[in-house]
Parts: sequence; C-alpha cells; structure tokens
Amino acid sequence: MEKTVKCRYWKEYQGLNGWVMFCSAGAYAKKLTIAEAESLGCTAEQREICEKIMLGHAGFGLLPEIVADRPADRERAEEREITV
Repeated sequence: MEKTVKCRYWKEYQGLNGWVMFCSAGAYAKKLTIAEAESLGCTAEQREICEKIMLGHAGFGLLPEIVADRPADRERAEEREITV
C-alpha cells in the first residue's frame, strides 16, 4: 500500500484495531531547522494535514518542533509563527 504522507518520518501500519499513522519525528520530540523541515516537505500546511490524520486515527497528534538556528531563520520563523 502506498503511504498517505510521503515523508521519511511518517509511519503507518495495520494494527489490531485498524490503521496506526503517526509522525515519528513528533513522537520522539525531534527538532528540525526550517531548512531541514522544508527539504522534507514539512511545511506548516503539511503539518496541519499530518495532524488532522493523526487526530482522526489516534485522537491526538505530535509534530516535530521547528526551530531557527540563524538570525535570518529566526525572522522567517517569526513571519510564519513557528516556535523559536
């Protein structure tokens, strides 16, 4: 079966009570820089989609923390309302 979300951190498998779908980066509290997140396709819009899928299947969703590691990234993070 093709994965619902095309991301190396997205995990999905058939469990005893149905499908289990989650973001392993969020589950293990991984921090990604803005550049890392964007290279993975982990945009604000995609995180909203991932969270909706997790909420629908598990009742909760954990997402990776997006951090800025340079002043230019901090400005971009503030513009996009990302945690710094």
